[in-house]
Amino acid sequence: MPRPRIAMTPAETAEFLASKRIAIVATLDADGAPDGEPAELSCAGGVLTFRLPASGPTHRNLLRDPRVVCTVEEFPSYTEIRGVSVHGRAAPVELRSGHATFRVDEPRTESFDFRKVRPEP
Repeated sequence: MPRPRIAMTPAETAEFLASKRIAIVATLDADGAPDGEPAELSCAGGVLTFRLPASGPTHRNLLRDPRVVCTVEEFPSYTEIRGVSVHGRAAPVELRSGHATFRVDEPRTESFDFRKVRPEP
């Protein structure tokens, strides 16, 4: 029996991301180990941006290596878990008031929505 498709459609993904304000931004530190930090998220017109403290570890990591994954999840219950991960390259947009804003270029999106799993009869 094939596994059910639980990926969100592009429209569902866009709606989900537009409704969220915080993402975990994952980068690689100087030793190549993964590192993650919460960041302010914005998604409008198909463009994902995030804002984080300037000169913090994630900002420094992105200046050295722009590869990034932004992950957003919600889990009101096990059967309602949903999430989106956007892989790409972080492009600097703005440095102001102690915060750095980046845009995710070359995005590759993965998503899941457990609400699409139907119980077996």
